[in-house]
Amino acid sequence: MGWQPMSQRSTEPETSAATGRRERTRMSDVVYEQLQGFLLDGTIQPGERIRVDELSRRLGVSQTPVRESLNRLEAEDLVTKTHLIGYSASPKLTPERFEDLFEARFLIEPYCSGLAAGRHQRVEVEQIAEIAAELRARYEAGTMSYGAFARKDAEFHQAIIGATGNSYFGEIFAKLHCHLQLFRLLRDSRVTEEAIEEHDLIVTAIRQRDTEAADRAMHAHLKASRSRLRSAFESTPPTPTPVTILPPEN
Repeated sequence: MGWQPMSQRSTEPETSAATGRRERTRMSDVVYEQLQGFLLDGTIQPGERIRVDELSRRLGVSQTPVRESLNRLEAEDLVTKTHLIGYSASPKLTPERFEDLFEARFLIEPYCSGLAAGRHQRVEVEQIAEIAAELRARYEAGTMSYGAFARKDAEFHQAIIGATGNSYFGEIFAKLHCHLQLFRLLRDSRVTEEAIEEHDLIVTAIRQRDTEAADRAMHAHLKASRSRLRSAFESTPPTPTPVTILPPEN
C-alpha cells in the first residue's frame, strides 16, 4: 500500500475563523485516520521510527496535523514518544500481554453484553445492529480498508458497553485499547469474516433481551478471536487467506 497525498484545500477570503478551525480539525482527523491505518495494516511497521517531516511531505500537509495525530495515537498506545528521539510505532503485543488482555476481556465483555441485553434502549440496540450491518455490507462489497474495519469493530464493542448504562465499564474498556492492538497482530480474512458472523449472534441476543444468550455469544466470540489471533505468535504461522486491503479512507 502506498502513501496517498492529500488534496490541498483552498480558503475563500470570507471564510470565518470558526470555519477555519473546523477545517483544521477536519484535516487533523483525516491525517489521524490515515496514520492509524498505516499502523494497523503494516505500512508503518512495529518499532519503526516515525519522522514528522517525512510524513508531512508524503501526505501533502503541514507538520501540525501530523503532530496532533501522533499525539492521539500515542494516547492509544499505537505510538511511543521518546525524549530527544521522537516518535516510533509501538511494538506489537507480547504473548504474555496478549493473554492478559483476553483475560480482562473475558471478565468484562460477556457480562456487559448480558447487561446490555437487559437494559438497552431501543435506539442503542438499533445503533449496535447498524454498526454490525455496515461491517458486513462494506466487507462483502470490498469497500472497507483493514484499518477502517478495525475502527468499526471497536465501535461495535464500545456500543455494547455503552448500552449497559454504566459509564465505568466504558472507561475501563477504553483504557484497554484492545482492538487497535489486536488488529496489528494478524491480517487474515478469518479475523474479519468470522467476526462478522459472531457479531450477528450477539446482536440477535441483545435485541431479544436474552441476557444469558448475549453473555454466551460474546464469550464465544472472544474465545474464537483469541484462537484466531494466537497463530500470530506461532514460530511458523499458517499462510493467511488472501484478503483485499483498500487504501485508508479520507
